[in-house]
Amino acid sequence: MIRKLSCVLLLASQKVTNIAAFSSRTTASSFFTSSNKILSRNLSRPNHPNQHRRSFANTNVALKMTSSSKEAEADANLVHSRDVDAVYNAPVADGKRRPLNSTVEFLITAMVGVPLFLTVVLPLSAVFQVGKKVLPVAGESVPLVTDANATANAKDVLEVEADSFPPISELTPLAERKYDAVLLGATGFTGGIAAKYMAQQYGCGKELKWAIAGRSQKKLDAIRQEIVTLGFAPAVDSIDTILVDTSQPSTVHGLVKDTRSIITTAGPFCKYGSNVVAFCARYGTNYADITGETGWNKEMIVKYEDLAKETGAKIVSLCGNDSIPWDMTTFKLRQLMSKECKDTISKVKCYDQLKGGISGGTIDTMLTAIDGKYVEPRFEFDPYLRTRDGKKSMNKSKNASSQLMTKSDTLGGHGEWTSPFVMAAVNGEVVKRSQALSEGGNGTGSGSTLTYEEYVVNPSFKEAFLGWFGPILGLTALLNPITGVPMRKFLLPKPGDGPTEKQREYGYLLVSGVGEGQNGSLVRSEFYFPGDPGYKETAKMVVESGLCLALEGDRLPEQGGGFFTPSVAMGDILLERLCKTGCKFASKVVRMPKLKSNL
Repeated sequence: MIRKLSCVLLLASQKVTNIAAFSSRTTASSFFTSSNKILSRNLSRPNHPNQHRRSFANTNVALKMTSSSKEAEADANLVHSRDVDAVYNAPVADGKRRPLNSTVEFLITAMVGVPLFLTVVLPLSAVFQVGKKVLPVAGESVPLVTDANATANAKDVLEVEADSFPPISELTPLAERKYDAVLLGATGFTGGIAAKYMAQQYGCGKELKWAIAGRSQKKLDAIRQEIVTLGFAPAVDSIDTILVDTSQPSTVHGLVKDTRSIITTAGPFCKYGSNVVAFCARYGTNYADITGETGWNKEMIVKYEDLAKETGAKIVSLCGNDSIPWDMTTFKLRQLMSKECKDTISKVKCYDQLKGGISGGTIDTMLTAIDGKYVEPRFEFDPYLRTRDGKKSMNKSKNASSQLMTKSDTLGGHGEWTSPFVMAAVNGEVVKRSQALSEGGNGTGSGSTLTYEEYVVNPSFKEAFLGWFGPILGLTALLNPITGVPMRKFLLPKPGDGPTEKQREYGYLLVSGVGEGQNGSLVRSEFYFPGDPGYKETAKMVVESGLCLALEGDRLPEQGGGFFTPSVAMGDILLERLCKTGCKFASKVVRMPKLKSNL
């Protein structure tokens, strides 16, 4: 009976899709999209070899860095544009349409979905979760991870293959390695998109030397065949394939030791990423991924940061839709306020306009967390508050995003209704990490406090309500087996499935940022991504991040190794690459700081 009622709600709230007429609404391939897009709209060392950068030409977008003053000026315009209105209006100029809900959908959800949630889904999930707490699995506990025992555990992993590692002093310099980048996870949904992006953007057998890696030779060959269909038939043979099972340490050497950078989309990263991070830190290989798993990332920081500093490896997680748009927005607002207003940023608000789908791989990562298959360790203090010297930052950061529907301000949100964004907690964590790493520089000062807020902006109250209630219903239903099992079996997409190419083209993301200063300054920014943010744009973001680390070493703000956020590791150099490959960014000062009276 519960399942029948659930299906009635879901089918009744399914969006009427008409892609052919470009009156597109996200298709109902899963519970999250059929139930008013539960997640689809809400996801959403000095002198070290890694300083070496080799510029290269690209037939589609010229990313070669030259000393030409005209090109330098053009690059500056890309990342320092002040035309925020043009960027804000870019989605309309590109023919993008915002997701809309009908009044019928709204009424059915309010009259059927809300009572169903309150009387069935919420009680079931509450009872089940309380039962798990009262009757925990025998021996289940969350260990305390300290610098000492984390280092010991890290040694345990690397000591398995200790005899296979060369001494750190004898590591192959990055400039002499065979590949510029190796893409791990190319056989997955997002990885396949990333592989085709690399082929289209940089070609095969040209100056960029890259390879693809995965567990199945058959699937890797299939990806190469897909690249053939893009018109690279003769050159596709230049793309080497590397077989690797990241759960088997002996296979990871071949993946990591002969490349400047690892680009990985293979998640959940708590399952498939830890050995890759460990080996990158040991081999001095740069690393970029698309994880949103902040707990796992914190564990990796505690375990391997000292080693990465020693070898010069730059380890940069969260290089996709989690969380480059918001990390870079905060970075640029802070930069502008410091340089032009001579003020310290104290508050950032981000308003998100987005449209996109969800894949089975994303669902798998989410279910890993829901099922408790990965439990974040306890730490002496939050690793995201670590400064470069390992001490606790004096800077403070607070995520003050409201969990209710609200009316936005007229500057960033243009007075529209807002709803909470599912990934705001993750994005806020990354902003906190950047704030700590920037202590005493980049306009943060020392001991400053930053308040972060983030919301989805909606065309009307209907969309705001459905964008608020949808995630609550969907995520709560997954917390008990009675409603959760049918959803997983029949409604949620499986790994390898995801939005079609046409749907990815219709998607987009616009992040409107507003920054407030301690002395009353006000700055604004707009950041536009013209494709589905979770997949098309994520593939581009992680590829450009990995190539930025591999090829732009002498231009990067960070010259040594360690664990960084995207904005701290790459800053304007990454933004430049993104804007040269389709994104648009602009920022401007709205109000200068208030003058202090001498009276």
